Amino acid sequence: MMAVTLLIVSFILCVNYGQILAQTEFIPYEIPSSCNTTQFYDKLVLKCKPCPENTTVSADQLNCECKDGYKYLTNFGGSNVQCEKCPLNQARSLDGWRCVNCTSSTAFDPATLKCNPCPDLPVEREIDGSIVTAGQVCRTCTDSTFRVDNRCERCTAYLSLDPALTSCLCPVDNQKGGLCFASTNTPDDKVPLSSGDVASLYLRENLEAAYTMCQLKQNSTACMILSNLCVLTWYEFDGENANRACNMYKEIEASLPDSVPMLYYEEGNGDRILEDTSQNTVYTFSPVSYLNFQVARYSIDGQFLGISPVTNGLLQLCTDTTKRLDAAYTFGTYYSQTCSIPAIDLWDQNKYPMEFYDMYLKFTKNGAEQMYKTPLRIYNYVSSGSTVNTGSDAQDWQLVRRFFMVDNVASGSVSPPEYVRYVKSIEIIVRLTEAGDGTIYPPYFNIEYDQVSLTNANEGTTISPTFTVTYWMTQIQFRRDFQIATGTLSTLGVLYAGYRAWVWSKRAGKIAIDFGTILNFIFFAAGSLANVFFVISFGIAFYFLVFYKDQDVLFLFHLRDLAEEEWLALFGAAFALKALQIIHLIVIQCTADVFFIDWERPRGAGQVTDSKKPVGTVSIWRTYFIANEWNEIQTTRKVNHIFQIFAVVFFLYVVGFENVATKDPNGSVIKDSSEYMADMSTMFRYGIAGSVYLIVGVVQWIFFTFIYERFVEDSIRQFVDLCSMSNISVFVMAHAQFGYYIHGRSVHGRADTNMKEMFEMMKREEEDLCGQRGLVPNTDNQTFMMALPRKLRLKYEQVMLPVALENAGAVGAPKGKSSANEKQVEAYSVINRFLSAFIDHSLKDLDYVVKDKTLMESIMDTEFFDASEKGIFYNDDGHSFDNCLFYGNEGTLLLFDAILFCIIDLIATNFVLAGVITYIIIEIIAIIRRSGGEKNLAKKTLVDERFLI
Repeated sequence: MMAVTLLIVSFILCVNYGQILAQTEFIPYEIPSSCNTTQFYDKLVLKCKPCPENTTVSADQLNCECKDGYKYLTNFGGSNVQCEKCPLNQARSLDGWRCVNCTSSTAFDPATLKCNPCPDLPVEREIDGSIVTAGQVCRTCTDSTFRVDNRCERCTAYLSLDPALTSCLCPVDNQKGGLCFASTNTPDDKVPLSSGDVASLYLRENLEAAYTMCQLKQNSTACMILSNLCVLTWYEFDGENANRACNMYKEIEASLPDSVPMLYYEEGNGDRILEDTSQNTVYTFSPVSYLNFQVARYSIDGQFLGISPVTNGLLQLCTDTTKRLDAAYTFGTYYSQTCSIPAIDLWDQNKYPMEFYDMYLKFTKNGAEQMYKTPLRIYNYVSSGSTVNTGSDAQDWQLVRRFFMVDNVASGSVSPPEYVRYVKSIEIIVRLTEAGDGTIYPPYFNIEYDQVSLTNANEGTTISPTFTVTYWMTQIQFRRDFQIATGTLSTLGVLYAGYRAWVWSKRAGKIAIDFGTILNFIFFAAGSLANVFFVISFGIAFYFLVFYKDQDVLFLFHLRDLAEEEWLALFGAAFALKALQIIHLIVIQCTADVFFIDWERPRGAGQVTDSKKPVGTVSIWRTYFIANEWNEIQTTRKVNHIFQIFAVVFFLYVVGFENVATKDPNGSVIKDSSEYMADMSTMFRYGIAGSVYLIVGVVQWIFFTFIYERFVEDSIRQFVDLCSMSNISVFVMAHAQFGYYIHGRSVHGRADTNMKEMFEMMKREEEDLCGQRGLVPNTDNQTFMMALPRKLRLKYEQVMLPVALENAGAVGAPKGKSSANEKQVEAYSVINRFLSAFIDHSLKDLDYVVKDKTLMESIMDTEFFDASEKGIFYNDDGHSFDNCLFYGNEGTLLLFDAILFCIIDLIATNFVLAGVITYIIIEIIAIIRRSGGEKNLAKKTLVDERFLI
């Protein structure tokens, strides 16, 4: 039973706490002009209140004062006024504290209940301070000691706190803040700096008086001054030091909570305060919403200066145009402003008046205007020696209400003060609720103070204040989805890499897993994961770019902190892994075995051809020619990278697509230079740059594939035609037992001929007077993928081994030795005859069949049939051999170029520079590939490198 009772009580307390929080965190929006003729404006709670009986509203509407014909019994500001009616035919004295008779010169006016105006100066006291027995008479003050504003008054405008005082003269040591004390205490007059404390003349002169008048008389002005003094000490209080301003404030708050303004939120409830959802305004991008912050302004001496909007740079020390300053409060605009200000300017109280602000967010609830109390988090706040507000746990924060921008009054023991404290940084945090319906949690301010000394200011020191507005959203769901997507797709990528490694090992003739297989698996995994990471990172960037800019009711803000760091890490990993894939691609291509099979046979003995060459020889120049053509197309690409870079930079920089990447609701390409332009988002720049780069690349690929290659020039197919006319076949072993074959055997039986014969052969082919070019009779298919038997590979390596050994031994050998050249010529002849015989099915134990790949083999890019004993030539689409060239890897290269461009822009935040560097790196990669391919071509085809140009 007891447990049930406790649960019920706990539930009721929680409900009540939520109701109390919702009721106290916002107040009706009222200003002095909102009050009627019987109400005054209470500056402590910012609302209209009725004046007490026998009183009326003051001219400034901030106090109540006695009606005509009534004198003051007490008057401590606001509604803390008591009045008593004057006897018949008596008027209230000029100071309001007595009733006086009117003399013949100032006859009583029953209509106004006042004495008639005096032609000179109305006097109610003698020079010695005694009351004129006749009443109010007209005299001229002859002693300036008592002449104040052209009238004679009693000796002090304040109640003396020394009952033993019988004269108007108060000892200097007993004077504090305009009051006369019987004895004075020594208050804690220190104000904190970031590097220690400094004595404050202003605190020493005003703290005790403000505390006394607030505690004893509940004087609203005194209570306001005491609150300001607490704010000046950065809210520091010490339970053992009762003379601190904030200790005095808390003492009065505990006993007279309605007498002082709210400064502190409940300690330990920072997280609850910041999670309140009672402010249910829906913010949108269309139409554009604004953060309608209002401040209640107070002077340092406790005077209420009114409620003002924060527009026109009220909270910004930096100056700018009104439009740019006010852009800070356009909802969804990530605002950042910093500048350099001469420190000496801070001592100018006209430019930087000493004011205190209570921050509110104005909104509409149930048709009525309300003001939500905006919490402040001051980093300089110290509790028990610890700066609790610098931590990340909101539950530990001590949130407060009031702050100042510049303290150029109280930070020193002299006037002007030795130091000025100023707001070094203000950051406004706006957080979207988890509902995703455009509502927000209470915004709060992060404030940090700093100081500058007068000595340094006179030496030309400058300060650099900052003002930022940041928007947050809960990222728990995003991070969970991000981790699931990354983990799932990465697993699939690794599995695919394992599959590619298995295909590679099969094509390389590996019987068991060895170091080479593991190494290739690592590179395949790098390529797969690079694609995965790009898809995720670019997909997130593009999603946030599109939906952030295009949302009406707010549900999405920019990533931040850990979520953004994880995204950046994935972006960087995508680039690093893609770079490894490119290195692997170049190594594979530059180590492939390539051989040019020359089908030309010597002509009959004893004959001389029209080209005047002796019978029995075959020209090597056709082989050199084909080798040079192959060398040229090694780095040919479908995408022209010069045009690619130019077009991308043109659209991003010249047209202005990069302007879309700003962290604000404005998605316009062209923006007014007079408007504030928010900082660029790394994520948005990645999204827009990657999109433009890929779109331009895809458009180029489409144009090249479907228009340029069809109607202008197809260099890859032209190379195949050139091989046929040259009577040269290309035999490429990309792996030990897998490769590509271009059947270039001439249908005319020879190609080493003169121009006339060449034209005749071409004419016969055009008129179908000869056979077809295909490897299989009566077909045109000239290109194949090859699954080769192991014996062929062993025979090839057996023939090439002496050449390799001879070349290795010839390094550094004296000139004139031709042993290596002889071995090379011999090996060339042997391999040429061997491969020719293999293609002609002339070898008993080495043969092959020609067939089409099954659909599954084509989809999975593998071979299911065993070719260890008998090779298989697979018909292809006419250019499968371009996998050995850049041409057949355009997708990989284009994606690398796009990521490279974006990663450089991430570092430099400059699309032009990114374009230039990307172009340079693309050229360097092409040079490396061309150089490595050329060396490999000379080594594997046995063509002297000097003939490769």
